[in-house]
This record gives sequence, C-alpha cells and structure tokens, in this order.
Amino acid sequence: MLGWTILMALLSCIYVYGLKGTESERYFQVLFNLTEGVPTDGTLMFLMSYMTHNRWPENVALLYKQYFNKNAMSKHEGRLMNQTMARYLTVFYILLFRDVCSDVREMFPALDDMIHPGILTAEEVNILQSSRLDRGSPHYWVPIDWIVNLVKRKYRSPYIYDKNGRRRKNPKESIMSEVEYAKFICELNKLRGKLGDVLSYDWVPLPMALLQSLTIFVYSTLTVNCFQMQARIITSGKSGLWEMFVECLSTLPFSMLHLSFLRISQVIINPFGRDDDDFETQYLIDRHIKVLNEILVPEESRKQK
Repeated sequence: MLGWTILMALLSCIYVYGLKGTESERYFQVLFNLTEGVPTDGTLMFLMSYMTHNRWPENVALLYKQYFNKNAMSKHEGRLMNQTMARYLTVFYILLFRDVCSDVREMFPALDDMIHPGILTAEEVNILQSSRLDRGSPHYWVPIDWIVNLVKRKYRSPYIYDKNGRRRKNPKESIMSEVEYAKFICELNKLRGKLGDVLSYDWVPLPMALLQSLTIFVYSTLTVNCFQMQARIITSGKSGLWEMFVECLSTLPFSMLHLSFLRISQVIINPFGRDDDDFETQYLIDRHIKVLNEILVPEESRKQK
C-alpha cells in the first residue's frame, strides 16, 4: 500500500514540479486523457467471484438442537443420539480433508486408524470398506447418509391411518415436526454441496495462466488508477500538495481491496497445502470437534474441561 501511494505521489510531483508549464505537459495530459475513460469497476467484482465459499458444520448442529424434541426419547437415548450426531459431522469433515489435504491423509492413512481415537467404530469402518465404491473414491458423503437415516428412524408422521383408512393423531412423539424435518434435510444437502465444491476444485485445479492473468489485470488496473488520479487533479485546475494528499487518501481503500482480494485468490488456489498461508487443517478438525460437542453434548464438554 505504501508503494502504490508513493507511486501516485511521485507521478503528481513529476507533473507539478517537472512538466507543468513545459512543452512536455501536453503529452503528459494526453496520457492522462487516454486512461481517464478506462473502466476499472469490474476488476473487484471479478476478484470476488473468483473466491469460493465454505460452510461450517455447526449450522447443522444448531438447527438440529433447535428442532430436537426431548420427549421423543429417553434422556440417555437423546444424549447418545447427540453424541452420534456430533461424531458423524466430524467424520464427514475428516473424510473430506483426507481427500484434499496430505497432512490429514498422513494423520489417518487408513480408515482403521480412525477407530482408536474414537472417530469411527469398527462396524462403521467395515461399512465404509465393504461398500461397492472403489477404495480410492470419496466417501465423505456417507456420514451424511448415516445422519439422515438416524433422524429418519426417530421421525414420526403427525398422523397415522387405521385399518378403516381414518386419519388419527400419532400417539408417538417425533424427533421433529414435518416442516422442521424438511428444513433439516435441506441444510444437510447444502452442507454436502458446499464441501463437495471443495473436492471439485481439488480434482480440477484452476490453471496457472488464470492466476497470472488475474495478477496482471489487477496491477494494470492499479497503474491506470494512478494516472486517473492525476487526471482528476489536472481537471480540477488545482495542483497543490493538498489535492495530491486528498486523492491519495481517497484511492487507498480502492487499492487495498484489489490487493487484498488478489492475495486471497492466490492462497485459495490450494488452501489445503503445506504453505504458511494455507489452512491449518489440524486446527480446523480440533475446532469442529470442540464446537460440535459444546453445542450437542455440552455436559460431556464440561466433564472434559
């Protein structure tokens, strides 16, 4: 930011103290006039659309806790179901990270390695390994299917029909209402879709030429903006230090947004690598485990503390 500000001030000083009133002033103003009509507003929109969006698992956990009907099961059964829900959401993230991050793959090179820390049970590992999917295929969506089946077993329709076809109110309590059940499944689908995009970007990496073109595009936009600032000073008829200071200060947020979004775009090319700027996947996994347990089984979290 300091470098771009110095460049703007240097161009202004060259014009005010070096070229103004000389024969070369006309050529300098022609350069300003050429850059004055160049549109630069679309650069920021292009940078923002270049970014991807993530989604946190606590959205599902909070929605589940809000809709959960305690009267649908015993206290022990409800606590066990909450623990299973938190564990399945954690497994969902870990299975995805194993496919996109080498660090997590080294932590859990095989599914059997997830049994000892209590992330998966031996039966669940057997289900994952005995599926008809290829061993190298992504299995991250399977825990989502387990959550759907888990809730579906406890879901009860508000009405039942007797032998005569008459509709009666269901005497059994449901884990959530019909509308809440639909919203919960919809939120699960959103979570799976958003994180599925992460896997898609890992499968089909963005070409390096796109990032190079984007970098050139941003720096060219900032350079043009430096000349556009000089054109505004010349048009105003005032070329003092105060005008230069105001223009530099007003342009700082514009340049800051472009450079910051460019830096973010460079990082998200492969955010799950081993560079210093990449995501700390180990921290993310630990964070998800703590947050999910705090939401769904707060009594267990207090015992651990």
